[in-house]
Amino acid sequence: MKSKKIIIFLLTFLCVFYFGTAQIDYSKLTGISKTKLDTLASQNAFSIAKETNLVPEKEIDPNTYIVGPGDVFTFSIFTNEPVNYQVKVSPESKLLIPTVSLIDVKNKTLADVYSEAQAKIKKIYSSSDIAFILSQVRQFKVIVSGVVAKSMSVPSSPLDRVSEVIERAGGLKFEASLRNISLIRDNKVIRVDLLKFFLAGEKESNPFVEGGDQVIVPPSSEKQQISIYGEVGYPGEFEYVKGDSLSTLIRFAQGFLASAHLDSVEIDRFSIEDKSLIRWFVNLSSWTNILSTSQNLPGDFPLNIGDRVYVRILPNWNKEHYVVIKGEVKYPGKYAIIENKDKLYDLFLRCGGFTNNASISDIEFIRQQEAEKKDYEMERLYRTPATEMSEFEQRYFQSRVREIKGSMTIDYKKVLSDPESDQNITLFNKDSIIVPTKKNYVNVQGRVNNPGYIVYQAGLSYLDYINQAGGYGYRADIPETFVAKSKGEILLAKDMNYVIEPGDVILVPPEKEVPFSETFTNIVSTIAQMATIFGIVLTIVRLK
Repeated sequence: MKSKKIIIFLLTFLCVFYFGTAQIDYSKLTGISKTKLDTLASQNAFSIAKETNLVPEKEIDPNTYIVGPGDVFTFSIFTNEPVNYQVKVSPESKLLIPTVSLIDVKNKTLADVYSEAQAKIKKIYSSSDIAFILSQVRQFKVIVSGVVAKSMSVPSSPLDRVSEVIERAGGLKFEASLRNISLIRDNKVIRVDLLKFFLAGEKESNPFVEGGDQVIVPPSSEKQQISIYGEVGYPGEFEYVKGDSLSTLIRFAQGFLASAHLDSVEIDRFSIEDKSLIRWFVNLSSWTNILSTSQNLPGDFPLNIGDRVYVRILPNWNKEHYVVIKGEVKYPGKYAIIENKDKLYDLFLRCGGFTNNASISDIEFIRQQEAEKKDYEMERLYRTPATEMSEFEQRYFQSRVREIKGSMTIDYKKVLSDPESDQNITLFNKDSIIVPTKKNYVNVQGRVNNPGYIVYQAGLSYLDYINQAGGYGYRADIPETFVAKSKGEILLAKDMNYVIEPGDVILVPPEKEVPFSETFTNIVSTIAQMATIFGIVLTIVRLK
């Protein structure tokens, strides 16, 4: 029972971890995180929001800007004795222009106020050099409450949007809704959708604030989501709002990638009536430029809560097939190949051929696809102590342990002389070719008097090279001298069933060390045997 509970707990943890990490990372948009509080990011956001107060996005549009209490106007008349006044809209939305008139500006646009003021000024002053402009934008308070860092009243201006006001209240909490924010103005509710503002660029979804506004941020619900996965720019889960359509979700996901298979986009919907999953496919081939248009798209339809959209990748989309060639070629590096077409000879031509120092016969070819295959028996034997291996297992292990995985033996001279030969193999993805430098020496090491590299001479035997290295040294195990070929093969030197080649290594091992205890035992045993023989001889002599 206890183990069963542990298993259930682990499965639950994995599910929570998977689905938790699969959700869209809203911290990219808001700077907030569920697991930690980034105080530096919060401070920076608050500082920027404060600094950008009264900073316009662009020039004020007189036809949309609503004049209100606190706005300051400058009234100037350019005559021999210039007249300059600064006038401020009163709390009752009245604007008193000295020597001219009192204007009621309540709910009037800046263009309306300009027109009315100009008409009244001209009745009093005949000069044509008259200026009447908005010189200072008003400030007011906006109440921010709900799932924010701190519910409070914050200073704002008509140039601020709802998102900027929220930042001045410390920003959104992780569980805050981005799409169901309410802006209450004159007992009317205006819906604010920051996701449409941030991801779809809809400015009307993040309106400018006015004096007396109240912003209320509700919590979001994980049960009220729509999702999109696959070949889109920003896959994940998004908060659902009534009226969302397929095009809305795709715009949130920042459109399709070039690899998207648009003629069969999958839609999955859970049917509440019969508790079943409904699946169908739509052709969105005409939606490739969805981010560059705001018009209605053909075939668009509304989504329901829980709908999931899957955009598959095009078959064999831009799969990277390449090989690597290194060493003594003119242009080493990575080369793209066409699968089942490009061959070894083609690669030699593309890389510019070999340098004068290339050792053609010693080229190493590694087929990565074979190298990546697992040998489960070797993995098991690596973990098994040698004393516990059977004779067969030891022989298998010894024969495979020196194996270069994926190595292929190819007659490269035949490839170069006859591209139509069977040695000119087809290249596979991730094949590696290493062209080594020519070796004009033989390496003699071990128990010789002058070990080192000796210039290669064709026709010499291993004994000739040992003699050039000063001959056998002290306690050399002459019968066990062996030759290690440049390609990894190890041969007993005295067998003479090979030819010494450049790059070979001749190794003379030392004689086997005899432990002192064994030597002492042998000496004692010999003395005892001699004493026994001496005793027998002495007895025979006495008997005579």
